Amino acid sequence: MEKLEVKTFFFAIGDYSRFSILAKLLEKDLNVGEIVKATSLEQSNVSHHMSCLMNCGFVSVKKDGKARIYSINSEIRPMINSMIRHIEKYRNDIISCDIADRSYISKVIK
Repeated sequence: MEKLEVKTFFFAIGDYSRFSILAKLLEKDLNVGEIVKATSLEQSNVSHHMSCLMNCGFVSVKKDGKARIYSINSEIRPMINSMIRHIEKYRNDIISCDIADRSYISKVIK
């Protein structure tokens, strides 16, 4: 395992928009329009995020007529579920983490 692989993996999954897309895909397979509705992201942003998630192996796509249906890959599903449970359980501890770079976090939270 190389540093670049690890950094890219966590960059992909560490983006709130991409993580929220993965959380929605845990519930059911979705097309881009449904992801746009579920996340309130712009369609162009969703397409960009889906490319990243597909390139990193988090999601797969199948064609259904003209529509492209996205699904979370089965091997990543338990990890995302565990991450969500961890965030919910340790929410206050995570928010008050003294080691996190607060100046960076305040720039990326909108």
